[in-house]
Amino acid sequence: LRAILAEYGVTLRGIYERGDVALREREGLGQFKGWYMPQTVADQTTTTEITENGVRYLVDFENGQKTGFFLDQKYNRAAVGRIAEGRNVLDCFTHTGSFALNAKKGGAAKVTAVDISETALAQAKANAERNGLDIDLVHADVFGLLTAMAERKERGYDFIILDPPAFTKSSRTVLDAARGYREINYLAMKILPRGGYLATCSCSHFMDGKNFLKAIKNAADDAGVTLKLAEARRQSPDHPVLLGVPETDYLKFYIFQVV
Repeated sequence: LRAILAEYGVTLRGIYERGDVALREREGLGQFKGWYMPQTVADQTTTTEITENGVRYLVDFENGQKTGFFLDQKYNRAAVGRIAEGRNVLDCFTHTGSFALNAKKGGAAKVTAVDISETALAQAKANAERNGLDIDLVHADVFGLLTAMAERKERGYDFIILDPPAFTKSSRTVLDAARGYREINYLAMKILPRGGYLATCSCSHFMDGKNFLKAIKNAADDAGVTLKLAEARRQSPDHPVLLGVPETDYLKFYIFQVV
């Protein structure tokens, strides 16, 4: 990696390994977390700044989820930013604020970012300040918050983004996951007014596109709304889908309008 990237004029500060998941042990591999060849790294701080879609983020690649940032949603965030202008946006499962910040940068009138992790919200707040973008941060369980909003028949948001963690990580729990996706999309649809937008996704390859769309359609039927598909998207092209490896086709991302 060092040699190849050097040919492109990129000098690496170091390589940090996150082989710290229990799944490795099933393959007979040990777990490791730390710098590769640490003696070659002068500055061993484990945070770095990145820029994506013109938005700057401070990324903690030692303690953050996976690599600390989900790069596979890059162009989906840009798609959200393109249609956010003038809208009141509710970004659910915001993590470190990426969808919320793209919406605000795109001209959203108001952005509220929700997550159950206080640590993630603290990072989202820091990222908002880093970019001079004003967003509201809410510490809450998304299911509980959306349920309360639906019961109160709130209509304060006309663009809702659902980017939850994977509801299933095995084929045995697909039915439970389908119920979870159906419920959370149903709640969002009950809140959205006619003409409002819903961006919704699943990052589990076990929940394939057909079943995910079925869950969304069932949610729309339950909510008594009709959806128009605005965009159907996948992960960024630097996370390629290989036709012979179904696990690589994992991210489904749809933008719908309530009509």
